[in-house]
Amino acid sequence: MKKMILAVVGGVLLTSTAARAEHKLLITDVLDKKQVEAQALFEYSHTSGKLSTPAESGKATSNATESVYSLGVGLGSGLEVSASIPYVFSERAKAQFDGFEPEYEKRDGFGDFAVEAKYRLLGGEEKPCTVVTGLGVKFDTAGGNNAGSGTTDVSPFIAASANLGHHNIPYAVYRATIRNHDAQDTHTVSLGLEKELSHEVTLDAKIDANFNTSTREVTANENFTFEVASYIQLAHNFYLLPSVAYVVETDSTLKALDVRATSVDGFKGAVSLYYLF
Repeated sequence: MKKMILAVVGGVLLTSTAARAEHKLLITDVLDKKQVEAQALFEYSHTSGKLSTPAESGKATSNATESVYSLGVGLGSGLEVSASIPYVFSERAKAQFDGFEPEYEKRDGFGDFAVEAKYRLLGGEEKPCTVVTGLGVKFDTAGGNNAGSGTTDVSPFIAASANLGHHNIPYAVYRATIRNHDAQDTHTVSLGLEKELSHEVTLDAKIDANFNTSTREVTANENFTFEVASYIQLAHNFYLLPSVAYVVETDSTLKALDVRATSVDGFKGAVSLYYLF
């Protein structure tokens, strides 16, 4: 029962010159042929929400410290492929109803291996508009004793950006994540703005709206992430990427047990190291 209850809030609870470094961090950027990028992300997150049934009320909380390691390579002709794997150092969730002993769940270890391909349909870094499309697949590789989701996910996406001049680049992304085993599918719409403040510092502000479908176990709901990140150049083609985010989720209900999760929100803090070879 505890895994089903904790699952209700689990969705809340990713032209170089000699004088200037280069990064390919915007969603519509595509690596040139033989370019390679590597990134290591470290993140802490905290979420909490209220739980209620017709007879009881309680609270659920989750704390997680994890990392994601990724590698991408440009194949030429506007095509890029990448691979990533997460490692969860610690994920602890707690659900407690008033007058009852709390229930705990914990996970750690490697998560599921994922690959993604991205293709530029039109435009480019110096063009006024760029459109890319792609497909990601996350495989169910971690196993029950590690930190996998237990599903295989297929994620087609399309993204567009516009170069407005003065180092202002707004962008938009639509991604559909289709999961097996009757898990919730997710349709994500992202809107963001990348602003270069100097050769060394770039800001990126983004809003993600995730629309989660209903299943036999859980009702449909939405969650929203408001994130501000920065790209800080430490050396040629080597960047530090700090970010902070606030996450809020609409109400959802675990159908079989009539457990309702409300007032769910949380925050994330992350830092990444990025290098373009």
